Amino acid sequence: MRYIRMGNSGLKLTEVTFGSALTIGTENLNQEYADKMIAQAWDLGIRSFDVSNNYGMGAAERLVGKALQRYPHEEYVVSTKGSWPVGETPYHRGLSRKHILWAFEESIKKMGLDYVDIYYAHRYDPETPMEEVVRTFNYLISSGRVRYWATSEWPVEALQECHEVCEKLGMEKPIIEQCIYSFAVRKAEKNGVKDFCDSHGVGMLGFSPLCQGLLTGKYRNGIPEGSRAAKSKQLQYDKTMNFYEQNKERIDKFLETCDIYGLRPTDVAIKWGIRKGIYPVLGASRPEQLTDTLKGLETEVSEDAWISFEEI
Repeated sequence: MRYIRMGNSGLKLTEVTFGSALTIGTENLNQEYADKMIAQAWDLGIRSFDVSNNYGMGAAERLVGKALQRYPHEEYVVSTKGSWPVGETPYHRGLSRKHILWAFEESIKKMGLDYVDIYYAHRYDPETPMEEVVRTFNYLISSGRVRYWATSEWPVEALQECHEVCEKLGMEKPIIEQCIYSFAVRKAEKNGVKDFCDSHGVGMLGFSPLCQGLLTGKYRNGIPEGSRAAKSKQLQYDKTMNFYEQNKERIDKFLETCDIYGLRPTDVAIKWGIRKGIYPVLGASRPEQLTDTLKGLETEVSEDAWISFEEI
């Protein structure tokens, strides 16, 4: 497992980050299960772990935090996030200083950690002045309880304003933008976010690199038992087949091209983001599934094949 420097910062993450959205804390609330998944990720060389305070409404933070306690914190990077709605009132969402400082304290308590390595502004909040956002996240860094801050799914205009405010105030900028990204869903390449990050030294992570499993080919013959789409009611998540309907032509051509070159779709999908410098945040429902997916890191894809994929 390679280590990748995040933008202009000194922080290095493993090229794959283990993510817990819709699995640990949502699909499964068992601590033994969380321990097994984190242990498998660790054994495979992953040292970067990603959660959020809204994953399982805090359950993911508790389960992953406890699972990580068997390892020395100086040997891994863990991130969590704040601003996503976690309650009914205006004080349970957004990027106001009031909400973020409360949300961070709650996250730290749930995770059982003294600090987190990365704390995300989890979606842009147009109702909070950018200077307040910048000062709040920098305060958490200066308090020693956050090492770096980052953004997730921010529009390019907000990233630009954020960097300008940071420069004006002489404060630390976010080092990572985490966005949805896969071969099928590539809006970061079209909305200016990737260009901005590349030109301003901001690292990039992409969640849903397999597009909810659609890029693995497992939905070719319908919805398989045990898949995310099959468990949509249990997970209270029904977007998987929507992704397919929205990106059907690209997904179908991707799978056809994999067949032409004799490539396993999962392998190409996992390498696609790495090739583009948008490093995958990867979840899994079972330890063996994680092992199987990471085999793609070792797969050789010819330049002719990459040209064909680029043409889709």
